[in-house]
Amino acid sequence: MKENDVIVVGGGLSGIFAAITAARRGRQVLLVTKGVGAIAIGGGTIDMLGYDSAGIPVRSPWEAMTKLEPTHPYTLIGRQAIDQAAQSFLTLCAEEGYPYSGNLQENQWIPTALGRMKPSCLVPLTMNTTTLKAAEEVAVVEVHRLKDYSGRVIADGLNQCPGYRKKYSVVTLKTGIEDGRDLTALDVARWLDTEKGRLSCCEQLARSVRPGGVILLPPVLGTRPDYEAFNRIEQATQCRVIETVGLPPAVTGFRLRKLLVKCMTKLNVRMIEQSNVVRATIENGRCNEIVTGNPDRERSYRARSFILASGGLFGGGLQASPGQVVESIFNLPVHVPAETDQWSHENLFFTSGQPFAKFGVRVDGSLRPVDDSGNVLLENVFIAGKTLAGYDYCFEKSGNGVALATAYRAGLGA
Repeated sequence: MKENDVIVVGGGLSGIFAAITAARRGRQVLLVTKGVGAIAIGGGTIDMLGYDSAGIPVRSPWEAMTKLEPTHPYTLIGRQAIDQAAQSFLTLCAEEGYPYSGNLQENQWIPTALGRMKPSCLVPLTMNTTTLKAAEEVAVVEVHRLKDYSGRVIADGLNQCPGYRKKYSVVTLKTGIEDGRDLTALDVARWLDTEKGRLSCCEQLARSVRPGGVILLPPVLGTRPDYEAFNRIEQATQCRVIETVGLPPAVTGFRLRKLLVKCMTKLNVRMIEQSNVVRATIENGRCNEIVTGNPDRERSYRARSFILASGGLFGGGLQASPGQVVESIFNLPVHVPAETDQWSHENLFFTSGQPFAKFGVRVDGSLRPVDDSGNVLLENVFIAGKTLAGYDYCFEKSGNGVALATAYRAGLGA
């Protein structure tokens, strides 16, 4: 089979962005993935660093990164690579007609479907909340029969948040979709993809809200990575429109994945989907090929460099069994405590995070895997995203940020 310059294993944010980074530098890239990763159902925001090690909200991710542990992926790759990754992402989104807002110097706070404020860093324009605090009136829009989304819960919750106590009203939007079941966010987004849906939405909201205020909507403003529905509603209502963060699966992540896959296609990145990588061939400290196991037969794919972005414990990139955690493709070591009762705290949302969340493959500054003594194990393999050791993406609110930054660094290395 034809040899590639770079093979990426994993189709989430880190895998796709690593492939884009390598392809933009003229490399021939093949991406092999079993699924679509968490990006397709996530919030579509880039959370760089939301909370420090004490659980205190971070005002500036850029400054807080200087206080992270030496083994944290951000510390290993350095702030210059992080900044370059963020700028590369912002440039890509703008070039594709779906610009994001934000910078590494300060976090933004986005309302959630539970009526709380969530820290994030780089967000689509539909989630730019700069006008929310100053607004005197806020209309919280709920969609008739949209499950897991209550306008009253959001309004009551925000009214208890310092700085967000103001006049809230709840407006119900009707889609006219009648098929005897509850609606999902994707149903509503597809309705707003249509001209009929956008017209109906604009007419209903224009009758229900006063110009000059703020409208909070579920994350349903279309499935495409564009701002057509967003702009139309703002023009029709003369209000600032803000999408909240909803429960997974979220349409905002679906949009972001569409944008990134479209960019990969333009860069001639080949993608093999629904393919399970079962092992790799290693000789003299280098990987020569990966092997996929499919129902009909095994297939081999050769490359000069490889990027592993297959996910962590929840994504299947790491596999746990009593007493051990393994990385199964390259057979890379995963250091874990000998006693399984040291893997987790009884309280899931423990005040210092969960030990198992930091399990992963240890790497050097180039993101090549290393042993406990720091010796490089594979010269031409680079690790990105949740396969990495040393950070708790859930506790820190840093998941997509680490995915983005390490994907960029791995893409450069490969």
